[in-house]
Formats: sequence, C-alpha cells, structure tokens
Amino acid sequence: MSEGQEKPINVVKEIALDLLPGVLRKLDVDDTAANREDILALALNRLPQKYVTTSYGKLYAEMINNFRVQYETDVLTSLTKAAIIVRERPRKDT
Repeated sequence: MSEGQEKPINVVKEIALDLLPGVLRKLDVDDTAANREDILALALNRLPQKYVTTSYGKLYAEMINNFRVQYETDVLTSLTKAAIIVRERPRKDT
C-alpha cells in the first residue's frame, strides 16, 4: 500500500466490535479474549462483509453510523447467537 492510503475497513466488523461488550454483559458470558475471538469469528462468518476506505476521520464516522442503521439488527442477532453457543460450549484450553 502506498503512503497515505488507508486500508479497507469491514464496517460490519467495526459495528460488531462496538456491540460485543453489551452482548457479553447481557448474556452473562465471561469477557475473555478467547470468548471475544470465538464470538466474533462465529458472528462475522454469518454476516455479509462491507468494506469501505477513507482517509477522513469524520467521513469514516459518518459511514459507520449510516451502515449501523442498516446492519445493526443483523449484527446484534448474529452476535447473540454466537455468544449463546460460546457460553454453552466455551473453548477448552489444551
């Protein structure tokens, strides 16, 4: 990537990262790195990707907010389903 260019950002992932702490609290799932990773992986694999690029912070924030309206319910549903799975069958340390 050349200097000054921004990396593509998955807006759906950004929304999921923002909503995840609330889902963990609401469903009483232990807030561990392993649980967060597993829940995000399960949830994001069930959701469409939506990549954007921008070099302007304000524009980026506006895009996130616009996509949030469109995708938040789907992301929250996917995170909830994934959190229930992880809560019932947490990763075992081997």
